[in-house]
Amino acid sequence: MKLQISEQNVEFLNGGASAGRYNLNDPFKPFLHPLHTPAGRMVSAASPHDHKHHKGLMCALQTGEFNFWEEAPASPAERVGRQRHLGFQNVAWTGAEIGFTQQLAWESADGATPVFREDRTIRCRHDGDEFVWTWTARLTVSRAGRLVKGRGSCALPDGRRISYNGLGLRLTRSFGCTGNNALLLDGRKVAFREGMGQVPRRATFQGTFDPHWPEWPGPRAAVTFEQEQHDGLFVMESPFAYMAMGPSNLEEVELIAGQILAQTYRIRVADMVA
Repeated sequence: MKLQISEQNVEFLNGGASAGRYNLNDPFKPFLHPLHTPAGRMVSAASPHDHKHHKGLMCALQTGEFNFWEEAPASPAERVGRQRHLGFQNVAWTGAEIGFTQQLAWESADGATPVFREDRTIRCRHDGDEFVWTWTARLTVSRAGRLVKGRGSCALPDGRRISYNGLGLRLTRSFGCTGNNALLLDGRKVAFREGMGQVPRRATFQGTFDPHWPEWPGPRAAVTFEQEQHDGLFVMESPFAYMAMGPSNLEEVELIAGQILAQTYRIRVADMVA
């Protein structure tokens, strides 16, 4: 594999084909899009018409003061935040696994108020029928506050509200919204509604790509989130396909200045072979 870095993006290449592209010049947050399977099929969507702030594979949170997720205030007391790129370290340009560590400043949109300082490590390797991504975030809290849930949190019959922050992936409609989907939590097949608010180590969204008529069904693929912590899962297949794991998806979290929030995820993007 090979890494290419420009002012606009970081390209993850496997034998000349793109595994994924990390976009650097977004005014709000860097993100991975497009994400491909090893066969070259794209699973991610960025800035679709219904949620412009959904940008492929992205990581963002909301505090009581700053909205780093929706890129617009959710209340009169809230301000927009941005994740500003500061630099790279530990770049692995070629090899079986490639990637980098990125320094980021989470701050108010005008840059006047620091909220977090992050060291983010992203790695990718090719393993047979899948690309395996590792996304590690280490955030140092600059400003005391509270992680809150998003305004569109999902209400469950038991009264809980499940939020969608943390590491999130918007799936393309041609993959996630064609029917014949399945959700597996730690290897067990469950209904998508049942998956909301669970705390699995491994969550897999299986889907079918929309084929050219008259072929049906089309090729299948799977996207898997694995975590080392105990974040809550947000997942849905309708009206759009989306999944996320985050530290404040189940409960709000108090933030203390100097505190470190550490999260590690693996994302497997795989072609399903019959």
